[in-house]
Amino acid sequence: MAQNALLAMFMALFAITAPIAAVPLFVAATEGQSEPERRRTALIAAATYVFAGLVALFAGNAALSFFGVSVAALRLAGMAVVAVIGWQMINAPTAIAEPAGSEGKARLHAASNTRIDRADGRPSPTPLSIGVTPLGFPIYAGPGVLSVIIAWGSGPEPVYTIAVIAFVANAALFLALNFLATPITRIIGAEALLVTEKLFGLIVVAIAVGGMASALLVLFPDLQAPQP
Repeated sequence: MAQNALLAMFMALFAITAPIAAVPLFVAATEGQSEPERRRTALIAAATYVFAGLVALFAGNAALSFFGVSVAALRLAGMAVVAVIGWQMINAPTAIAEPAGSEGKARLHAASNTRIDRADGRPSPTPLSIGVTPLGFPIYAGPGVLSVIIAWGSGPEPVYTIAVIAFVANAALFLALNFLATPITRIIGAEALLVTEKLFGLIVVAIAVGGMASALLVLFPDLQAPQP
């Protein structure tokens, strides 16, 4: 049972963060950095994601209590956010249209509505300046991810251990992908990778629909069909 829950949590985070689709964004954001700098940037982004997840998991329940928000209401709102994110992933363009002569200099991460501009001759960004934001937040630790993690730590039986393992494993995955970002983009192609964002978007919408249905049944138990 614990293994099934861990797999479900990991797959949910994997779909929402879409780390494969974010590989070209990492390449664009780290344009001009050396390989050691790119690795530091990837480590900082992963650490930011894990830190944000820990705060959401262990402090989210206190925040809900302070504002008087029920877990079911949070789950419904969070899944609504996730549904919007999925819809954006499905419908948003994978690249931003730029003026003539500047094609390919910017990318749009639909899930977080974050634009990444290539350096284009400007001084390369420091690992800290882009590792924390926009890569760590909001691209990886976006509102959809954080709302899901808060719900995991706010239920009647919080699943702290499994949740920590799930998002640490997710962080390790996109850390590995970022370490290999340059060869992956060169071999597969940036556009092919970005198209996967639309595929992940469909999965994210399905996750959101299931989560919203469960939350509605908790908030409105009369909606549940009587057992024969």
